[in-house]
Amino acid sequence: MQQLFDGVYMLEGEVGGRPLQLVYLRGDSASILLDTGCARDPVQFIIPQMQEAGGTPTDLTWIINTHCDLDHTGGNHLMKQYAPQAILACGDADRPACMGPQALFQLRYDAYRGDHQIYYDEETRRWILDQSGQDQPIEATFVGGEHLLLGSDWVVEVVALPGHSHGHLGILDRKNRALYAGDAIHGRVYLGFDGKEKLPPTYLHVDEYLATIRLVEHLPIDTFVGCHWPVMRGEEIARFCAESRQFVEQAESMLLEYLAEPHTLREACLALGPRLGDWPHGPLDLELVFALNGHLQRLLQRGLIETGLHQEHPRILSYVRREA
Repeated sequence: MQQLFDGVYMLEGEVGGRPLQLVYLRGDSASILLDTGCARDPVQFIIPQMQEAGGTPTDLTWIINTHCDLDHTGGNHLMKQYAPQAILACGDADRPACMGPQALFQLRYDAYRGDHQIYYDEETRRWILDQSGQDQPIEATFVGGEHLLLGSDWVVEVVALPGHSHGHLGILDRKNRALYAGDAIHGRVYLGFDGKEKLPPTYLHVDEYLATIRLVEHLPIDTFVGCHWPVMRGEEIARFCAESRQFVEQAESMLLEYLAEPHTLREACLALGPRLGDWPHGPLDLELVFALNGHLQRLLQRGLIETGLHQEHPRILSYVRREA
């Protein structure tokens, strides 16, 4: 656990060999926990570190999911058992996927089965469902622009940071000139504790993601806190934004070049993965499905590519660049 400012704490856990950092805001009038980690994280590190910071689950006011992902919503049910009075909230667009493991799996992790035949094996599916916890109703939703009073001189603002999901939220803390951003932007890679590359960026909605990068660049902040990256300050924030944008531009340029001949989304992930990063290649390249599918949708909307059915596998979509 790290104390970032007076009343602001970063609770430190782990997911898949990567850092998992959740922000806990504790004011005189109210408190906020941003995200609940995976299914058992409330007892494994969240509640013990909250107590180390001087708080308890029973005085928690808000639990806010920054977005719908198992390492951010999986602990919702267990956290509510310890903090039943806390209001569980998320971004309005993410509400269906934040409600429980089956909905999350169907809407996020299994979304590429039908058109692309990309899906997790049975062992991974079971792990995802296990880490996603149990069903837990969402009690409030935000769209951005709401203000929450934490103390007599401390008001924070809920900000919309879409791209990794449509309903992604963050908290703008003007008092401390900080943004608690969840997984809003990703740089060029997710790094592990060992400093090695673990996963590619997993944004979904390209134009929203680029708009969020621009917003972060122009917010009045000196500190940026993400869930899987080191805390950034000053010029580090600008460099992280530039790195995030550069990956988007590189991925789209490579994808458009690759589609000189018809290819499926699976083929694109496996071909471009080794060119875009140094994470372990093979199955992990298929984690590019989120970002590259977003780019395919963007290129289709712009009329730069067209789609058809794969010749050998007519249930699978293929894509090809349109000639000028």
